[in-house]
Amino acid sequence: MTGATGNIGRRIVDRLVELVANDIRALTKIPAKANLPAGVSVFTGYLGANSPAPRR
Repeated sequence: MTGATGNIGRRIVDRLVELVANDIRALTKIPAKANLPAGVSVFTGYLGANSPAPRR
């Protein structure tokens, strides 16, 4: 999930954890500051305008 550490995204992640969703993955710029619930896999990344992600 992108936006997992934002205001709305964090609420969605918390709800998914409550619903016992499996395989929750979060993309964040700074994983050390993410402070996401246990069981959420955190990956480093950024999809903004200056992102190194490939574009078409």
